[in-house]
Amino acid sequence: MKIEWFVSDLDGTLLDSKTCLGDENVNAVRELIASGVGVILATGRSDLFVKDYIFRLGITLPVISCNGGLVRDVWKNEVLFSRTIPRATVVKLADYCFRKKLDTLVYSYDTVYHLTGSNRIGIYFIYNDRVADEFKVPLKEAARPEDLSLDATIKFFVSDVDEEQSQELQALCEADGNLYTVSSMRNVLDIMAKDVSKGDALAFLAKHLGMNLANTAVIGDNHNDVSMLRLAGWPIAVANAEDEVKSVAKTIALSNDESGVADFIRRNILDKE
Repeated sequence: MKIEWFVSDLDGTLLDSKTCLGDENVNAVRELIASGVGVILATGRSDLFVKDYIFRLGITLPVISCNGGLVRDVWKNEVLFSRTIPRATVVKLADYCFRKKLDTLVYSYDTVYHLTGSNRIGIYFIYNDRVADEFKVPLKEAARPEDLSLDATIKFFVSDVDEEQSQELQALCEADGNLYTVSSMRNVLDIMAKDVSKGDALAFLAKHLGMNLANTAVIGDNHNDVSMLRLAGWPIAVANAEDEVKSVAKTIALSNDESGVADFIRRNILDKE
């Protein structure tokens, strides 16, 4: 199969278990781009939180972020596609997260908000400390729903939820009718507008760029990656992937801690041992 496009998830796939982007993956992706293959990043993160990575990887194509809620040319700051959560739903969901004191981040087009008391936001502060000024993520603390960007909210990221909390939160989202939930990593619930998925965003981008999905390889590790793996001519799961991801994959690559992305690229696309 001739691969013309390569789409990769970030956390748990391109990044190792310490969320580090290793030189093996950087070098392999850069070689892949130099060979003429188009490389696209598809992540649950805000694209504000990936600029340093795509700069190091040499990626110039639009980024699928927020699990498909946003597709943007990061370098031109040009939004190609987006789907926001309705204002009333944002207020209702934020109020619930505040009352339950859930560790919650809220992504808008230009800011990552952290609800007062969030521990997860520490990852962003660490990232901002190590990257150049142009790659830093704009961060704001929110003490009440009105502090959020109510008309431009793309995703809620709720972490450290146990099974009971997750079920209660999913029930709230289902009852609202305007939301879609998916797990992007263990003990985490991603909440987006209804019908948002990485798969839908990839289908949009395929039309926008003229991609042939039959000649596209997609690699991922978690439930939020399944929708786009189902579209690919060559769906790949890293060895550390969830069983659902492996069940739809054509190939199981090495794990993210073994530079599985680089190994797959070199063995199967660049034909290097």
